[in-house]
Amino acid sequence: MQVPEQTMVAVSPRYEVLLAPEYAQLIRYAPDHDFVMRTITRREANGLQLMSAEMVIAGKDTRRAFPLAEKYPMHFRKTYFPGRLRGDPSAEFANQQRASEILDAPPPIGCTADTFRSCFVPGKPYSRLTPFGVEPVENNVQIAEEVHLATALGLWWLCSQAFDKLVRLHEAGLAHGDMELHNIAVAPSPAGAVLIDFELAKWKKDLTAGDWDKAVKSDFIELLKEAVYLQCALGRQPGPLADLAMARIGELFPSPGRFERKIRRQASV
Repeated sequence: MQVPEQTMVAVSPRYEVLLAPEYAQLIRYAPDHDFVMRTITRREANGLQLMSAEMVIAGKDTRRAFPLAEKYPMHFRKTYFPGRLRGDPSAEFANQQRASEILDAPPPIGCTADTFRSCFVPGKPYSRLTPFGVEPVENNVQIAEEVHLATALGLWWLCSQAFDKLVRLHEAGLAHGDMELHNIAVAPSPAGAVLIDFELAKWKKDLTAGDWDKAVKSDFIELLKEAVYLQCALGRQPGPLADLAMARIGELFPSPGRFERKIRRQASV
């Protein structure tokens, strides 16, 4: 019997992955129900399961229910269980749909009363790539001294991409609402930074002017901190990301002086 070969499978309009033969068979011949490939996150409280996030290959019932599941059978599925206080998954669907129209964020596939499905970005979260973010925050200056130049330049490029996309998102009237570094997916092919997970996104039309300004300001915090750390390694950089990071450095850190001195010294090396 001939062993089937690995297969390239589309997981979004922009991305493909190479699947092992045993998984490729499930793409061609759908199982009766979703096949769980990997559990990404599982949240519990007092022994009660609240949410699970998994990579699945869609079963026959899912492919019948959602047309995009037929096109992208391998996708991300989030399941909510009784006991978790949550919003309507249809709101997350709407947030993801709007984000995918504005950016290259993966489009949603479908939702029910207790599930949300979306295409995904193959790669790693930015939070797993950066060496920064340790406590106390001043220790990041020492880490910056040890970061290889090529690494710092690559991370700066990714942060600049994420920053530009966040600005575009805001200009279109959507705030991310949970802009942590783990919600920046870094894809290798095509290479780039992609914003993900819009569960807590906020629409400008639904907020007061003051609340919208707060949401926008909050979205930038983690990226601006990262920009400061990277400039400790590279020296002062040009452009809106660097400018905003330095303008808000007094808000980002209780004692910004050490970072400012390091950035000035690094620029003169």
